[in-house]
Amino acid sequence: MTIVVAHRGASAQAPENTMEAFRLGVEAGADAIELDVHLTADGQLAVIHDDSLDRTTDRTGPVADRTMNEIREADAGAMFVRPNDSGFPFADRGLTVPTLPEVLGWLPDGIGLVVEIKARAAAGAVVAAVRDHDVRASGRLVVISFDEHAIERVRELDREIKTGYLLVPTQPVEPALVWATEHGHTGVFPWEGDLGLDPLPLMAQARAYGREIGCYVVNDPERMQQLAACGLWGFVTDVPDVARQALGPA
Repeated sequence: MTIVVAHRGASAQAPENTMEAFRLGVEAGADAIELDVHLTADGQLAVIHDDSLDRTTDRTGPVADRTMNEIREADAGAMFVRPNDSGFPFADRGLTVPTLPEVLGWLPDGIGLVVEIKARAAAGAVVAAVRDHDVRASGRLVVISFDEHAIERVRELDREIKTGYLLVPTQPVEPALVWATEHGHTGVFPWEGDLGLDPLPLMAQARAYGREIGCYVVNDPERMQQLAACGLWGFVTDVPDVARQALGPA
């Protein structure tokens, strides 16, 4: 079964990487939540995509230069604007940047989690947080990164944690599958366009290697249905409600 992964939560409905976005993703029927982590100045794991606060909060500056308490003072909803039922924009204010342990403590039973490490320095802290919350053996967790050294470090520290290699757009998928196989990673996660108009040959290669293929970011219902029919492990989407309607009940 192809799983629906809410991209930074239900990021079309609520500010990305906030507890509100994660809650709405689960309510929309997502099978898993995807989020990003950076290390703060005091060694905590902030759930935020960029390496600075500038784009998604009302504060500025590098995440690595701020303590988690300082980051919590930022409004993670201040920059998010979407149309309401009347077509007028409004902002979701008063939301904070969560920590990875906070999300792990909240994660509902049966919901998966895809953790993207944005910088390899965070690998050790991610492993420690996952161990503390005992989600390694549940099958619900995958740690991914564009940085192969980050997921290699995760496997060095704990081989019970599933890991996946994120591919940049236009990066060839088959060589990445070979590398993931050789290094014991669960699979690869390319940009969906790199799966081509007919993803079946790549899916067959993945099965031959005993690996999985997931992809990002799929928001078109017809493409969702095509990928699911090909046996894709899962796809990341900004609109988990649309995906759930396209694929049917989980």
